[in-house]
Amino acid sequence: MYLVYQFDTSDDPALLSETLWRLKISHQIIVKGAHKELWVPDPSYQDAVLQLIQIWKNDPASLSSVKRNRDSRSSNNSSSLINQLRDAPATFFVILAAVIVAIITQLGSDLTTVSYFTISPLTVIGNQIRFFPLSEVISQGEYWRLISPALLHFSVMHIAFNALWVWDVGRRLEKIIGSFFWLLGVLIIAVASNILQFEISPNPLFGGLSGVVYGLIGFAWFMPMVNRSWPVIIHKPLMTFFMVWLAIGYTPLTEMIGLGSIANTAHSIGLISGLALGVVYWFVTKLYSLRKV
Repeated sequence: MYLVYQFDTSDDPALLSETLWRLKISHQIIVKGAHKELWVPDPSYQDAVLQLIQIWKNDPASLSSVKRNRDSRSSNNSSSLINQLRDAPATFFVILAAVIVAIITQLGSDLTTVSYFTISPLTVIGNQIRFFPLSEVISQGEYWRLISPALLHFSVMHIAFNALWVWDVGRRLEKIIGSFFWLLGVLIIAVASNILQFEISPNPLFGGLSGVVYGLIGFAWFMPMVNRSWPVIIHKPLMTFFMVWLAIGYTPLTEMIGLGSIANTAHSIGLISGLALGVVYWFVTKLYSLRKV
């Protein structure tokens, strides 16, 4: 993150922040003692932000007429797919990895290949699936299995739905918190949801980025509640939809309509993990800003 500007104690940056988000310029406003500071994740944003700050200081009302400059990457970094990929490489990498795994496992139809990605190696003997407990997996050093089930998908609709939400929510979060912390959070959510799904419902044939999706949604929904400078990514109707879908997953309805059984524990743990990470992120950033006073 890069410091661009420190506001006077009497300044209210709300209108400026609203304009920056409207122009697709990621930023954070951090409280430092009696002052507020404006930080951006990319140094290329600084010139455009400083120009907007000057407009805001001279004539705040004129910010409403400011439009995106299509010749500037700083204020138009989301106008093309190439720029979006540049701004959210970790999000793209996760989706690409899931697509590659879907191809090589033939969307879960090749059980021999699928076994390399399940949380426990498995074999099918007759009508039974044989697998190992988690302790055995860990003792064998197959740590990747704690993450790899998140990359498994079992239908085109399954991976399309998950990829859509990871891209829509994930890339916005990555632009705010940075690629490293975003990817670290995704790994934590994936590991937590995979382990608890397996421990609570001992069946290794599960997978998907749904737990990660719920984790990202939980994090994105929580942060604006504790930090007013955060953009609202998850609006109330969308959060209601995901909560209703979570509840439906605990009923036989999904199997009745042909969607199969849902690994709903992974969804719930993903959501809880995302909320917990939101609390941790808020606390750490708050502590960091206080230490700089």
